[in-house]
Amino acid sequence: MSKHPSLLPEPEGRQALAVLLLFSNLLNYLDRQLFLSLFPLFRTRFDLSDQMLGVLASSFTLVYILVAPFSGALLQMASAGKLLAGGIFTFSAGMAITGFTPDLEGLFLGRMLTGAGEAVLTTIGPVLLMESPISGIRGKGMNLGIFYSAIPVGSALGFALGGLFSHQTDFQRALLLPVLPGFLLSWLIYTAFQKSAIPVLSEPLRMSLWKGILQKPVLLSFFVQAAVTFVLGGMAAWLSIYLTRVKLMDLAGADMASGLALLGGGLTGILAGGRLLDQECHYRPDAWGFRTTLAGLLAAGAGVLLVLATRSHVYLMPELWLATFGLFLGMVPVNCLILKRNPPALSTPLMGWCLLFTHVFGDLPSPSLIGWVSERFSLEEALSFCLLVPISGAILAVCLYRRI
Repeated sequence: MSKHPSLLPEPEGRQALAVLLLFSNLLNYLDRQLFLSLFPLFRTRFDLSDQMLGVLASSFTLVYILVAPFSGALLQMASAGKLLAGGIFTFSAGMAITGFTPDLEGLFLGRMLTGAGEAVLTTIGPVLLMESPISGIRGKGMNLGIFYSAIPVGSALGFALGGLFSHQTDFQRALLLPVLPGFLLSWLIYTAFQKSAIPVLSEPLRMSLWKGILQKPVLLSFFVQAAVTFVLGGMAAWLSIYLTRVKLMDLAGADMASGLALLGGGLTGILAGGRLLDQECHYRPDAWGFRTTLAGLLAAGAGVLLVLATRSHVYLMPELWLATFGLFLGMVPVNCLILKRNPPALSTPLMGWCLLFTHVFGDLPSPSLIGWVSERFSLEEALSFCLLVPISGAILAVCLYRRI
């Protein structure tokens, strides 16, 4: 008999947790993009330079990456239910502060609390879902794809809500919309699962964490995710500003275009990536999704080039869709390099360290770097350099390590 009770003793419990995780991740990314979609308005209200605006975006990521590595380690001491509930409560409280604060210090505090809470969810959630497939779905790639589908859906909702509130004087109150649902989800997870534990996540590690990190599949996952996160972070922070400043769109239209492209491209890219990975593994169990990941990166590079080169608004939506589809197509395969090739007790801390690495070299520096280059040259040159170089590096890495 197991020493600890299982978090998911019955199929109904597995499905309930899967649904709660999906909605929690939806709020997670809605929070992020709703704030970023209102960036131009915060810039005016608080009289911020481009560089300070980038630092504000990076403050979220700084706390996020500091908390993530410890989230996996905490599973050795506390139940997953308590950690998840605490993380969701924390990022909801951060959004509440951001929605009410009248000063820049409050914005920084709210964003940092949001980053801390979301780090817990994104570290522990994928591992739990890999161990607890959603009823009726076969294939771990699709299971993970369903969880990650909350990224484009939540992000698109954030952009759409930002567009709706962009013409209102109290636009900052839009940040309060996800707060109450977040507190409710936190309470539901705490009351249902706070006394539970998962033996496979709390058992001693059979391989040292350092040796786990130095595995070739893990290093490749770290690098590719860092490159993609760098590009996504830069686009999330600057795309609305780019569309208004360079493409001469109004803010509501820019947010709507960004949101629709992210929804369509991201959702189809993630689900297609999960499906293609499962098909590939059906015939070759050791496959990791090389063709899917490489095709996605090539499509992302082509989409970014087209967006930067085309002046007409007519082709903007399909170009943005191509870029986001490509960026998200390899998300499931590169995450499964960690989750499927390591035992759960090791994959949980590895996911935390992956978040640390990918954000330190990804969306932590990219908003600030784009702002810095933009002030010295132009926003077009900043985006061309800061988006195409990481994509090219990721393509090279995938080609070099196609067999691992």
